[in-house]
Amino acid sequence: MLMMMYRYLLAATVARLEDLRSAAGRRREHGGSTVEWVVIAAVVFLLAVAVGAKLTSVVNEHLAKIK
Repeated sequence: MLMMMYRYLLAATVARLEDLRSAAGRRREHGGSTVEWVVIAAVVFLLAVAVGAKLTSVVNEHLAKIK
């Protein structure tokens, strides 16, 4: 489940970056718009939450084995 979510987020991010790269040639605007930065921040946040949840579950499993 976690790997599937990670792959989906990675594919969405790559697709978005390719869109931004192609759009950069069509417009003279430099830098990203607010919406673009919010999308990037959301992807990074979701990846951090997913990694944190996985690490927490692994630590809890090992802690249960020790007890």
